[in-house]
Amino acid sequence: MKSKLKVELLTSDKTNKSILENFSANKQGKGLEKYLKNSAWIEDISGATKVYLVKDRETGAIVFFFALQAGLLYKSIEEDDYILSEKEREIVNLCVEYRLDSSNEFTPDDIFEWYADNQLDKEKLFRIIEEKVEIKLNAQQDRDLTGQDVNIMRVSETFPGIVLTHFCKNQNYILSEKLLFPLGFYVFWEIVTEAVLHIASLLGCRYLYLFTADSTEKQWSTQSFMDYLYDDMDEDRELEKLSYRLVEYYKNEMKFEEVQGMTILKPSYDFQCFSLVQSIGELSEKKKAAWIEHSDIESSI
Repeated sequence: MKSKLKVELLTSDKTNKSILENFSANKQGKGLEKYLKNSAWIEDISGATKVYLVKDRETGAIVFFFALQAGLLYKSIEEDDYILSEKEREIVNLCVEYRLDSSNEFTPDDIFEWYADNQLDKEKLFRIIEEKVEIKLNAQQDRDLTGQDVNIMRVSETFPGIVLTHFCKNQNYILSEKLLFPLGFYVFWEIVTEAVLHIASLLGCRYLYLFTADSTEKQWSTQSFMDYLYDDMDEDRELEKLSYRLVEYYKNEMKFEEVQGMTILKPSYDFQCFSLVQSIGELSEKKKAAWIEHSDIESSI
């Protein structure tokens, strides 16, 4: 496959603009097709998003397109990684609230007495309380010192990332040979991943994430599901016997996970979509694992 495909930025060649009309997405991907034809060129030039075309090396036809954008995840001041019981969490939050209230006369010791639980690890909880109070006080001191409060969100920690904003196959492109694996699977692991790792070698990036439409309650047969993914599959593989959801595909085949321990900023364009993320530092190993799971077809790449 590598010898048959090439990747280039959408606006790197003026002739690309004229061939966009030949791109057609599956009916579930018409929004992506509309984006490519109406908005992608402008966004690529402006730097808002970088749009890549995967093209047939011989014919120049568009096989696939994907788009990448700088992203940011964060951990709010309220979030933490502490593993606490419901009671411990309640005590910590109450103590922090009272500590920050100058008019309050109660101390953490008073609050611990209210719960009368000798099994509580007071030393651990006091340490957590102090850490949470400190970060809240630091935020307040920054607010007082700078006088800046409008258009600023103070957070505990930020995580630079890359967003896979678009990912779509051209239904008009007919492969000259049958593949033993989904084309989207190949494009993600062999092309998108390579681009992401290259970007990450030039600047700090910790996470790759995306927003994907979710079938939620609707179950897709594998054949219709693969159509939804804009992939070409061998019809002899009894695909109708299996059932997937789109989110499960991204989790199982592309190794994405649900967001935990941090917060993703979701624009209105991606409302009604499901958020998934994975560590860029683990991409190379996950790529190996993904192909090992399909070891019977690895020679085809």
